[in-house]
Amino acid sequence: MLNEDQLKNARRNFLLASEEFGFEFESPFALTNEIEAFGYIPNYGSENGVVICLTTPPDFSTDNRVISWCREIDCFYSSINIEFLIGEYKRSYFREMLRDWGKY
Repeated sequence: MLNEDQLKNARRNFLLASEEFGFEFESPFALTNEIEAFGYIPNYGSENGVVICLTTPPDFSTDNRVISWCREIDCFYSSINIEFLIGEYKRSYFREMLRDWGKY
């Protein structure tokens, strides 16, 4: 389960990446009144952007409601292991992730 310090650290690192690589980042991101994802980046992954979910070991579960919502509106989604996002900002990790998602 994610704790508040992990979420703050992951958000901080995403914000640092957004400044460095020049993309918009919204976190948290409300899909509906009842469903929230960790974040959203427009203009990456699909015409409707990418919704970001966080997972934790050992089960790496993701909220299936987020996946269903993304499929309904044809939006890319990515589940990221929180362990890659906490601690020091890792420029190379974000560069590779953004390269993988690419512009649509």
